[in-house]
Amino acid sequence: MKRWYSEERVVLLLKQEDFASIYPRYLKSNIKYIQGEWLKDMRDPNTPSVTMEQFVNRDIVGSVKWIRAEFAGSKGDEESQFFDLYAVDGNKEGVSIVFTPFISVDGFGNTGFNNKRIKTDLSDVEKVYYVLPNRPEFSDMIGAISGKAYSAIALNQEFRKKLGEYLPDNFALEKHIGILNYTYERDLDAEEKAAEEANAAEEAKEAEEK
Repeated sequence: MKRWYSEERVVLLLKQEDFASIYPRYLKSNIKYIQGEWLKDMRDPNTPSVTMEQFVNRDIVGSVKWIRAEFAGSKGDEESQFFDLYAVDGNKEGVSIVFTPFISVDGFGNTGFNNKRIKTDLSDVEKVYYVLPNRPEFSDMIGAISGKAYSAIALNQEFRKKLGEYLPDNFALEKHIGILNYTYERDLDAEEKAAEEANAAEEAKEAEEK
């Protein structure tokens, strides 16, 4: 059985070209932590054996934990040292990815609040990445637009603190903050089967450890 879902969130959105410039900086700052995570996976008999290079370049599905810039270089033991980086896939039949930035830039390079709600359709891109604000209620579209829940300035400061030196020097953070509307179809039967297989693998792993 398939069902349609729609998510609308305030996010920091990164296109593939943005991610390609940020990820090498993230790797350089946290290579010891990433190497440790790779070694953990290699010790797990249920994890396919891959090289360090393959591990580093693996496709992001759903979400991954990234170390906040202020903790760069640490081993990331505390949950507060992380933030989630999400990935959504486009270029699929029926999938819709629309981004409405808070800041618009006209043909003359002037910037201002996106009063006309100018949208960017990203449905035909292969993948986009995004980061949510710290508090879930701050990702509410109505609260964000009204300015009552979270100002654009506060969002800018939060995301800049999370990503810090991972961002290129010329990265215009303000143009990447806005509303992401993602509509997609989920195969519930396939998800249930995958969940059952994951539970069975976990139970088998626990049995081996005993």
